[in-house]
Amino acid sequence: MASSTRTSAPTRLLLALHFHQPFGNLDHVFEDAMDRCYLRTLEALQQHPRVRAAIHVSGPLLDWAETHRPAFLDALRRLVTRGQVEVLGGGYQEPMLAILPDRDAIGQLVTMADRCEDLLGQRPQGMWLAERVWEPDLARIIATAGYGYTLLDDTHLRAAGISGALDAYYVTDKAGHSVAVFPIDYGLRTRIPFAEVDELMDYLGERAGRVAVYGDDAEKFGLWPTTERRVWDDAWLRTWLEAIEPPGSAVRTVLPSQILRDTPSGRAVYLPSISYLEMGAWALPAAGAQRFSVLAERLRLSGYADDVAAFLRGGTWPSFLAKYPEANLIYRKMLRVSDAVQRASERGDPKTNLARQWLYRGQCNCAYWHGLFGGLYLQHLRAALWEALLRAEALVDRPEEVRVERIDADGDREDEIVVSSPHYHVVVSPRRGGSALTLELTRAAVHLTGVMGRRQEAYHVDVTRARVVSDADLGNVSAHDLVRATEENLSARLVYDTYPRGAFVDHLLPAGAGPEELDDDSVPRPDLPHARFVVDRLVVPEADDPAPASALLRATVAGHQVAKSFVFRDAALEVHYEVAADATAPDPHDTASAWRFATQLDVTLLTPETVGGRRIDVVSAAPDAAPTTVIPGFDTWPDEAPGAARIHEGVGSVRIVADTMKVDVTVTFDPPATLWRLPIETVAQSERGFERAYQGTSLVASWPAAPGGGLEATLTVTIDDDAGATEPPGRPKGDDVTR
Repeated sequence: MASSTRTSAPTRLLLALHFHQPFGNLDHVFEDAMDRCYLRTLEALQQHPRVRAAIHVSGPLLDWAETHRPAFLDALRRLVTRGQVEVLGGGYQEPMLAILPDRDAIGQLVTMADRCEDLLGQRPQGMWLAERVWEPDLARIIATAGYGYTLLDDTHLRAAGISGALDAYYVTDKAGHSVAVFPIDYGLRTRIPFAEVDELMDYLGERAGRVAVYGDDAEKFGLWPTTERRVWDDAWLRTWLEAIEPPGSAVRTVLPSQILRDTPSGRAVYLPSISYLEMGAWALPAAGAQRFSVLAERLRLSGYADDVAAFLRGGTWPSFLAKYPEANLIYRKMLRVSDAVQRASERGDPKTNLARQWLYRGQCNCAYWHGLFGGLYLQHLRAALWEALLRAEALVDRPEEVRVERIDADGDREDEIVVSSPHYHVVVSPRRGGSALTLELTRAAVHLTGVMGRRQEAYHVDVTRARVVSDADLGNVSAHDLVRATEENLSARLVYDTYPRGAFVDHLLPAGAGPEELDDDSVPRPDLPHARFVVDRLVVPEADDPAPASALLRATVAGHQVAKSFVFRDAALEVHYEVAADATAPDPHDTASAWRFATQLDVTLLTPETVGGRRIDVVSAAPDAAPTTVIPGFDTWPDEAPGAARIHEGVGSVRIVADTMKVDVTVTFDPPATLWRLPIETVAQSERGFERAYQGTSLVASWPAAPGGGLEATLTVTIDDDAGATEPPGRPKGDDVTR
C-alpha cells in the first residue's frame, strides 16, 4: 500500500458514527441492520483498540437493542469503559429539534443523556444533530440541555463565509448560550467507504497537523447498496483500520473531548438555517428542485462551482411541511398532543410521564420528510407516528363524550371543525370541499385515512432511464449516485393526484364516468374537492342534551347547490348529501348535462395483502346486482384483499377489517352505490432505487343524478371497537406489514 508522506505532526481524525433506526421500523429491519452492520462495526473497533471513535446510537435503536440484542449494548459499554469510544447524545427519539416546542426539544436531549448514562455508563457531553439540520436558536436549546458541542457539515461553515482551511472547531451561541461546532469534512463523507484505502490515506495525509472530522451514518458499513461486499467481504474497513491504528501512522484518531481539552477554539461563527446540500434540494417543491439541480450542474460545468457552492443551499428542512400535506398533518397533531401532555403535567396527572414517552416517539423525524430514503413514503413509519401520538393523547385527553371545536388544525390560519369522541377524531375542512383531513380511530390508535398522495417528485425525470440491476452488478457506487428500479416499466405508474386525499372527498362527474375520470384532468369538471364551503350551522349540544353534535356545510359549485350535513355520534359519523342543479345551469334533462355524484374514502391497512386479517368486505344490497368487474392494470389480489381493484354495483355497505390492528369499520351507503375500489400506489426513491409502494385504497361511492337533476345520499361510518383493548394495541411486528 502506498502511504502518505509523513510530516512532523499526524492528521488527527475525529471519527464519529451515527447508528439509527426509526421508531416504528419493522423488527426484521432492526435484526438485519444489527447482524449485517452494527455488531460487526463494534467488533471491528474491538479488534483495533487504538482506533478511537465517537458513537451515537439513537433512542429507538437503544430501546430495541435493550430488549432484543443486549449483546450490542454490552459490546458498546466495553468500548466506552476502556476509553476507546465517547458517547454522543442527541434527541432521544431522533426528532427534528428545530420544529419542536422548547419543552420537548430540551426534554428529548435530557432524556437521551440520562439513558446513555444509565445504559452505557457515560453521560454524553456532545450530541449528534438529526440530519445536521441547523437553526440559529438551537445553540440555546443544546446548551440549556447540558451539551457542550455538536457536529455539523463543513458546508454549514462555508455558508457562513468561512474560507480556507477549517479550524478544529468553532464556537456559536444564542443569547449567551454557547456550544462548540466540529466541521464534518465533505471529502471524507464521500470517500468513506467508496474510495480506495490508499486514496483515502493520501487525502487524510494532506491534512497533516490538523484535525479532520468524519461524521456519517454507520449504515454505510454494510447496509447501503454495494457496501456489505466492499466493507466486509473485501475487508475494506479492516484494511483501513489497520492503516490508521499503528502508533507511527500518519493518522491518529482522537475523541471530541480530547480536542476540546487540548486545542484552542477557532473563531466565533453564526450559522444560517441550513442542512447538507442534498437536503436543501430535497426540501424544494419538484419544479424548484429541478431548477436547483440544473443550476448546480451549470455551475459545475462552468468551473465556478467551488466558488459559489458554499452559498447554494436550496430550501430549509421545515419546507417539507409545506411540500407534503401528510407531514404537516402529523406535525400539527404532534403540536396539539404536546400541548395536551403539558396541560396534564401542570395538573399533576400521573399518566404524564408515559404520555410524554409516546409523544417523543411521535416526534421521530424520519417519516416527516423524504429524500434519498423512503421516509414519509413508508406507510408503516407514518402509521407508527400516528399510533404514538394517539396513544399519548388517549392517556391524558380522552373524551367521554363527543366534543366539537373550531380551531386551526393544519396551520393555514383558517378554522377547521375538529370532533373528538371516545372512538374517533375527525378534522373537517370547510375550505377543502368539506372533506375530512383525518379520520383517526382512537382505541385502535390508527389513522384510517393516513394515505400518501401521488405527487410529482423531481427525481421522477430519471425513472424512465432506471433499470433493474442486482447489487452484484452495481459495482462500487454510493446510494446518492444510484439510478435503478426495483421493477421494470415504473414510468407507467407515474400518475399524479389532482386533488387532496382524505375522507368524504367529493366529485361531480359526467354521467358515464369510470374510475379513470378521477385521474384525467384534461376533462373539464367542477372542482368540488377544492371548493370553499360555508358552515351554515354548527350544533354543539349542552350537557345532558340528547341531540347529537352536527354541522351543515353549503357551497355552490359550477351551477350546483351542494349541502353536506354531518352528524357526529359516539361511535359513528354520518354524512348526508343534497345536490341540486341550479336553475341557471343547463337543462338537467339534457343528456349532455347529465352527471353523477361521487364521494371517496381513502383508507390504509398498511399492506395490499390479507396478512393480519386485513380485508375489505363488500356487501351488495340486491341479489341481482351486476357482477364485480376487475380493473386492469393492477396486481391480481383476491376480492377481499385491500389491494384488489374492482368495480361493484349496488353496494349497500363495506366493512374494513384488520384484526391485528384492531380495526373494524363499516361504511353504509343509502341508497346503494356503485363502488370503485382503487389501490393508491406511489413511485418513490429509496436506498434500493425507484420502487412502487402501496399506500392505501380509495373507496369511491357514486350515484347518478335523479331525473330533474337532484340527488340525495347518505354515507355512515360506524366504528366497532368494543371487542378491542381499551388502551391502544402495540404496533404491528415483523412481517405483519410490508413496504
